Amino acid sequence: MKFLYSDDPIIACSTCTQAHAALAVIRISGFNNLDSLKSFFTLSGPIEPRKVYYTKLHDQNEVLDDLCLTYFKAPHSFNGENILELSIHGNTLNVERILNFFTERGFRLAAPGEFTYRALKNKKLTLSQVEGLDLFLNANSGFALDQGLSLLSGQLHQLYDDLYDLFLKHKSALELSIDFSDDVGDETARAYFLSSLSEFKNKFDQLYRRVLPMDHNLIQPEIVLAGLPNSGKSSLFNLLLKDERAIVSSMAGTTRDYLSEMVVIHGVKYKIFDTAGIRDSEDFIEAEGIRRTHLKMSDSFFKILLINPFEMRAEFASLANQTFDAVFFTHSDLEGFAAAKAKVVADFPQFGPMGAMDLRHFSQHDENQIFTEINKKYLILTLDKPILLDRHKSLISKIHHDLESYVNTVIYETDVAIISHELNTLATCLTELLGIVSPDQVLHSIFSNFCIGK
Repeated sequence: MKFLYSDDPIIACSTCTQAHAALAVIRISGFNNLDSLKSFFTLSGPIEPRKVYYTKLHDQNEVLDDLCLTYFKAPHSFNGENILELSIHGNTLNVERILNFFTERGFRLAAPGEFTYRALKNKKLTLSQVEGLDLFLNANSGFALDQGLSLLSGQLHQLYDDLYDLFLKHKSALELSIDFSDDVGDETARAYFLSSLSEFKNKFDQLYRRVLPMDHNLIQPEIVLAGLPNSGKSSLFNLLLKDERAIVSSMAGTTRDYLSEMVVIHGVKYKIFDTAGIRDSEDFIEAEGIRRTHLKMSDSFFKILLINPFEMRAEFASLANQTFDAVFFTHSDLEGFAAAKAKVVADFPQFGPMGAMDLRHFSQHDENQIFTEINKKYLILTLDKPILLDRHKSLISKIHHDLESYVNTVIYETDVAIISHELNTLATCLTELLGIVSPDQVLHSIFSNFCIGK
């Protein structure tokens, strides 16, 4: 990430680089003053910040484009630098030509996330706000969008700020008890100290309740189709996608590694996996695919088990011992299905209540049944607005542990120096949560997700 430490003037277009569109937006940042750029445009008179001007961009006597220009003067801009925003025609060749025009005149193409990194460096955004922007830009659901926006500028960010203000209040109460207890009295100083601790703890407990132990990722929830070979996984995969994405064959082991595609269910974007059928295999590639299937099942959001009662194997026992969100018997259109299912249920009675599915005559009702169960689980897990970002969840859990230790120290310890040391330990995690402290590895992780021009 060394390039992010450069203060060179940068330029980027975050739209219309891959396909034509009506408009593209080019952003230029980091130039010292607007006078160095005015000669490129047909403008008369001064350019006022935050006003839109219609003008032409020209290269000597050649007009490159008609465009709209807006100037954001430092420090009152997104990243605290001078920014020039150009709304140009969105033909990709036109975009490339204009980018080349400016790079030939000393502007470097921006790296992904570089505009936002400069906002962080110039203290226009905190690290937690940058993470919120990352979550917002890469969200796969309305809930993730809302939490990203809430971190960026809304309720969750305000909760973090309020929490830190209460922490500073408690810290000052400790300093008061050390330095001014003779002036205000020991009892008064102690009462203020305990009151400020109670306020901070009550506010933090509101936040901690939103950190749920999860075995899956709600930012990019995954659906896994599992079962023995020929159980109908690939057929259901294609039916849910409404596309012949997976090869369907009666030959066992056709799917030797998992396939994945995106599917939108009630406004949430899920990644759905068609996995290798579970069986003992001497084929190295198929065995590796089966190993990956087990890994996917262990951390997926929603697991669907498909059972073909006509083709059972000893390996099914390992599947039967796992927990699935939905189970369906397939091949219900074949003669003898009821007897075959009854035989499976006799050996594995937990599957007795499970329904059947005819994949050859898959209906809208069948699709709705599956999608409703998936959506129901998502709504239940997001009802209490859980924190989604792993770094935040980890730090909040660490703060909870340190806070409990600190409270016990306050109760049983009289040495103010020890209490102060415990409080400083708590402060380290709290400042990292708010983004006051920004570890380099965290920045690497965040900005690797950003798009060009943001």
